[in-house]
Amino acid sequence: MRSLFARGALVFGLALSACGPNYIRGTKIEATPEKQALADLVERYRQAVEQRDLDAIERLASNDYYENGSTTEEPADDYDFNGLVKVLRDLKEKLKAVKYQIDITDITVLGEQATVDYEYRSQFLFASGEQDRWETANDRNRLTFKRENGQWRVISGL
Repeated sequence: MRSLFARGALVFGLALSACGPNYIRGTKIEATPEKQALADLVERYRQAVEQRDLDAIERLASNDYYENGSTTEEPADDYDFNGLVKVLRDLKEKLKAVKYQIDITDITVLGEQATVDYEYRSQFLFASGEQDRWETANDRNRLTFKRENGQWRVISGL
């Protein structure tokens, strides 16, 4: 009788856990197909940064990409998709190695646009004159996406 009760409790417990929400791995964000697709894109971006794979990063970006350089009053540091390509090429010349961790904190989907907020920790080895040196950075960032021909593309935040 005790064995039957234990099996029943196990089945009941499994049934309850199956009814609970499914979360995007490593987050407390409830998973939906769209949110999971965006989280997967962010992971592809993270991997591309670590591998210094400029082509992969460019493929994630929209042709409508626009970055304001985190300043609203100074347009001199703003750039579009072509500027992004130039920035990436300049960085690749200087960067020798990258370690990049991302923790997604929020994903918002509103129709054909979406945002992914995350915290990152990075270490990078770059050429500085005749010496190489490691730098570290921790910060928060937001990637903004728009759907183009059924695919999510980054329009700012890279």
